[in-house]
Amino acid sequence: MVGTVSAVDDLTELVERAGAAEREALASKWKDRGDVENLRRHVRRALDDQRAAERREPLGPGSDERRIRVRSALLEDTVDAAPDSPVTHAEAARAEGDAAAAVTVARLALIEAHLAVLDARLARLDAGESEPGAASIDGHAVLSGRTAVGRHGPALAHGLRGEIGYMLTRKPRTLLQSLAISLALGLLYLGVIRLFQWDTKAHYLPYLGLWTVSVVMGGAVCLNAMSFDGMRVRAALESGARLWHLLITKNLALICLVAPIGFVISALLSWRAGSWEAFLRACALMISFIVLWLGVGNIASVIVPIRDEPIWRRRKDGTLKQFAIVFAVSYVLGYVVNLMLIVRIFAAQEWAQRSGIIILPAIFVVLSSITMWVLLTIVAVALSQQPKVRRGLMKELADAPAEPLAPPLEKAQNTT
Repeated sequence: MVGTVSAVDDLTELVERAGAAEREALASKWKDRGDVENLRRHVRRALDDQRAAERREPLGPGSDERRIRVRSALLEDTVDAAPDSPVTHAEAARAEGDAAAAVTVARLALIEAHLAVLDARLARLDAGESEPGAASIDGHAVLSGRTAVGRHGPALAHGLRGEIGYMLTRKPRTLLQSLAISLALGLLYLGVIRLFQWDTKAHYLPYLGLWTVSVVMGGAVCLNAMSFDGMRVRAALESGARLWHLLITKNLALICLVAPIGFVISALLSWRAGSWEAFLRACALMISFIVLWLGVGNIASVIVPIRDEPIWRRRKDGTLKQFAIVFAVSYVLGYVVNLMLIVRIFAAQEWAQRSGIIILPAIFVVLSSITMWVLLTIVAVALSQQPKVRRGLMKELADAPAEPLAPPLEKAQNTT
């Protein structure tokens, strides 16, 4: 099953939904008929969406036969009563009894689910939760190795090689085109600066390369890593790959491809400034800028995923408005990255002025940005374990257009 969520988290979300149902049911006692109808339409849409999501994700092997039968019955579409049809008191009484029966079934199902979750937890503890083979419980491939580094290191290394190869050979080569445009913009910056003699203020030159690289990194966030090649990512998750493996390999691949372009632009701009200190600051800020973008992009990849498809296709399937909203949100997050970087720039400048040392502030800026990237990635993985967020991500991956799968990603994540 794709996107396995722990039974504990699933039960937690179920209880939250039960609380929302309780609040709406109590509120319906004080609302008129029109308001109650609006509530019912909202719940009906939620039921249809839930059924559609459950149909996309069948139960895994080993599920209890009785639960499979009950689930199949609940997935059957129900026919609503004819609108504005006359209702007698006897029919209202039957509807009340039907609702009471549905609540009774839900009550028993909730208690049984609670018991099953505790049984699953006991089984996990008895089987050995800290053993390497415990990864199979969550649907992950079991990796060989005595230590965590020995297990995950080779998988990440192979995944990185496969991801770089896929990015360079994927058709259409949109990433390579973006890199070429980024370098062209950097050279254009130099031409404009020289033409209008803006290079008289040389201390500002190293920072111009940051805005050039932001073109590429902004695209990496707005057409983010998890849905950019959605069918391929979904295939990797189906084969047991870990979500954080995918995020890290995609991040490192982008760093390997984008950072050299940024360094070239910074070197050219620093050469115009005539100072090796300017080049050092530019490289430190370039690394910080890229990893901060990637950290925010990881969260955007999980909570606001956007699949890569033409605008005309989005107009056809009715997702153009959603795309516009999420696209705007992603760029707002980009400005947050700029603010995070500006704070680090001022802190490093103040430190350098007081100490007279440039190396230590530059190292501090890079390390703090890498730490922030790690924390943001951890937050992204934690958010992906929330059932609601996970289902939204998997739905976007499932709706992504089909494309040829690149075997290196799946094979790398399943290295044993």
